Amino acid sequence: MAVRKFRAKSIQEAVKKIKEDMGPDAMILSTKRISGGLRNPYAKAMFEVAATPLNGLPGSQQPVEGMDRKSDLPDRPCNFRISEDIHEVNSEDRWNEIRAELLSIKDMICLLNQTGGFSDFLNMYPECINLYAKLVEAGISETKVHDFMKKCGVASNPHSLGSEEITKRVLKEILSSISVFSPFGAGNGKRQLAAFIGPTGVGKTTTIAKLAAELSLKQKKRVGLISIDSYRIGAIEQLKTYAAIMGLPCLPAFSRRDLETAVRKMEGRDIVLIDTAGQSHLDRDRLSELCRLMEGNLSISSHLVLSTTTKMQDMREAADNFAILDPKTYVFTKVDETKRNGSIVDQVLTLKMPVSFVTNGQKVPEDIMPADKKKILKLILNSR
Repeated sequence: MAVRKFRAKSIQEAVKKIKEDMGPDAMILSTKRISGGLRNPYAKAMFEVAATPLNGLPGSQQPVEGMDRKSDLPDRPCNFRISEDIHEVNSEDRWNEIRAELLSIKDMICLLNQTGGFSDFLNMYPECINLYAKLVEAGISETKVHDFMKKCGVASNPHSLGSEEITKRVLKEILSSISVFSPFGAGNGKRQLAAFIGPTGVGKTTTIAKLAAELSLKQKKRVGLISIDSYRIGAIEQLKTYAAIMGLPCLPAFSRRDLETAVRKMEGRDIVLIDTAGQSHLDRDRLSELCRLMEGNLSISSHLVLSTTTKMQDMREAADNFAILDPKTYVFTKVDETKRNGSIVDQVLTLKMPVSFVTNGQKVPEDIMPADKKKILKLILNSR
């Protein structure tokens, strides 16, 4: 295999040289950062990229776009090509080495596709590229990933840390950023009133049904349900159907007086779950109306329900506008419908609030779990 090494001030410049010299079909094998050295410690660091022309690979035939499916590597669009027969490399050890390098380059290319280029941080610390790419692909914003790496000291001495240590430190920092809270733990003998608020279509009614089943059937709590969703046709009927199956009382409330009456009728209940109408976070009038409906001496705690399938910017705006209702926790839904659950991390850092529950399917009551830091982190990392 004819391997050549190219040096430049940045990885982009090195890749440009490779394309000019070997053509667009060249394959990158490795990248590394080279310091100034002892003789000239003030010299700027360089980047060395090793590459080979397509005809330098064993068994080269017609190039195809993306990676070879036989090698079990992800088939992603990229600027480089590889022979279908690359898995026939003579040495198994050499193939394992190349495979690891290809996965590394795949992460680099994915990062380029998603961000439009390398940040100055990655040009300075290429040791972080793989982990950086994985976290960004998982849905955590570049800004937050960069902050995590700076906070755990990766930026100060990355060259003396191995990739495993860098990963360990960053994941520990992410874990510490997530807070969790159980709103239905110790009730101190007092009745708890909990309203679930959030945008339309995030699954509030289904989430309430799951919680009602968990609390009443498994934890043996006396649970009652109230619906103040007067906008969505059939909303109260859906909740009543769930309530009937579980043998729980369910009352409608269309005004402040109705709500006060319904709450009085639930005096013998340990926990009362309140279903609210889905609100557009842009409709401030309806948000103010809901706020007036629940304010006063009823002592209702609000919990913000957000879907992880929502665009990050829309999620942030929704949380900002629903803040008028002073929510106590997040409930994240539909984590099974996206591969980018890293948005959970961004959201809990943008509007600091603990997570109480996460839902991962439509089945009642199975697809809900109390928030747990390690489970949330695992959910994010496995979402690639």
